[in-house]
Amino acid sequence: MKEDLRRRLVVAAVGIPASLVVVYRGDVILALGLSFLAAVGFWEYAVMMREAGHRPFIGLGLLAALTFPLAVRTLGFGVAWAACVAFLALGSAVATLRLPPSERPISNAAITLFGAFYLGGLLSFGVPLREWFLPGRVEGTLLFFYPVVVTWITDTAAYAGGRTFGRRQLSPTISPNKTIEGAVSALIAGPLGALLYGLLVPVPVIQGLGPTTLLVFGFFVALLAIIGDLVESALKRECGQKDASGLLPGHGGFLDRLDSLLWTIPGAYLFFMAIGL
Repeated sequence: MKEDLRRRLVVAAVGIPASLVVVYRGDVILALGLSFLAAVGFWEYAVMMREAGHRPFIGLGLLAALTFPLAVRTLGFGVAWAACVAFLALGSAVATLRLPPSERPISNAAITLFGAFYLGGLLSFGVPLREWFLPGRVEGTLLFFYPVVVTWITDTAAYAGGRTFGRRQLSPTISPNKTIEGAVSALIAGPLGALLYGLLVPVPVIQGLGPTTLLVFGFFVALLAIIGDLVESALKRECGQKDASGLLPGHGGFLDRLDSLLWTIPGAYLFFMAIGL
């Protein structure tokens, strides 16, 4: 247990400062960072799928996943997504024609498409979240980390609440260790964390949203974090894996750290768009 905690702390000591620098620099540095996460996450996803007996088109999926954030930064959101969709459609069509029906080309193409959109597509929302709402580096960074911090608070509360009060399983077939009590703890902690962050962070635009909006944002992020966690648990259970990989000692793989953020980062962007931030 002590060794596992030490490994977790080492990874956190490297990962958190690196994340702060990348997000603060923004622009192409941020897009490259998100592309790296998307590519590594897709690789973990593809390896799990292969071990489950599937044959995703790894080269196509990797290229598409890492292209999404860079394309959004370069071309804008609408054009980038249209270009990536066209590329994936064409690439998948060509790949399926090269395989005999016995090798399930359509199923493997669908698995590839899902992975590319799930990793690259969802992470690409981080570019407009950081760049398009607030102009300054500090303000943009603080806004980007708003859903990230609330997600961390939510995940911590779910774990602590489940360990302390957990009695009833939330989803026995997907993740037997997750409890209703843990989920309720997350849904309470998320809004409270969002309120505190929104009131204390030195960004007038966020502070001006008002307590009600901040609480609603926190509940929305907490709900998405729970869903993202369950989706990745379902993916790993389908593939018969405990962790996505062993790339992050003590944490599992990149997918294990990104599971909730894949939902909360796009959710935050859409929330801010909806309220006209």
